[in-house]
Amino acid sequence: MMKIIHLSDPHIYIDKIHGIDPVSKFKKALSHIKNNHSDADVFAITGDITDLGDKDSYQLFIQVINEADLPENLKPQLIIGNHDNREEFKLCFPDIETDPNGFIQYFKDIDNKRLIFIDTNLINTHQGHYCDERQDWLNNILSKTNTDTYIFMHHNPLALVKEESDGIGLQQKKEFQQILTKNNKIIKHIFFGHQHITSSGSYCGITFSSPRSTWSPLIPNFSNEYRLGSANTEANYNVAIIRSDALIIHTEDFLKTDVNWFE
Repeated sequence: MMKIIHLSDPHIYIDKIHGIDPVSKFKKALSHIKNNHSDADVFAITGDITDLGDKDSYQLFIQVINEADLPENLKPQLIIGNHDNREEFKLCFPDIETDPNGFIQYFKDIDNKRLIFIDTNLINTHQGHYCDERQDWLNNILSKTNTDTYIFMHHNPLALVKEESDGIGLQQKKEFQQILTKNNKIIKHIFFGHQHITSSGSYCGITFSSPRSTWSPLIPNFSNEYRLGSANTEANYNVAIIRSDALIIHTEDFLKTDVNWFE
């Protein structure tokens, strides 16, 4: 069995954002993960590490991670989102791999499984972009892969309700769909964030899931127009359990720590 902790969109910043302290919530999430899932095999944070992509916020993120004193197996695997700055990220995290074109793309092989982390950031837009160079890199990696594979990305690769209301999702949906369809025998699940909502389903024969933001959860938009809305829903992160016979996604409402186990 493999256990993957999937957290997204902490939006770390040196001050409150819209009256909410992202650092305090992120610290509570890390404490919950450490206390309840120290046996996890992977801890992935799928982008929007910071709110403004600035050096001070990245350094604050590093400080918070260090102070959390997570075990080595919970050293987070990171990718960037639309609120991040690729060049500043690379300066602050020089040990994280990049592809030959400088995008934050890499893979990890763990327990006969391949975890691929991709970069859907484009500067000065909240929309997701996956250019030809990045697609070529992913196609090349997948062409050499013959084991169960899991994709980690920031932007949603499909509209989560209607196409006309998906204003900030991945823009190269058709091209990405072709990659998924071609490789749906080996790609077993897609992990993403970005929309700050809990979602799950199947796309191109591949299951997917997303957690809410640890900073500011939003609610699904079922209208015909792009809009964002909040309703004081609980922040969370997801826990993926991968067994030989099943893949299960659990949602952890980490702010609720008063648990009563029935005798």
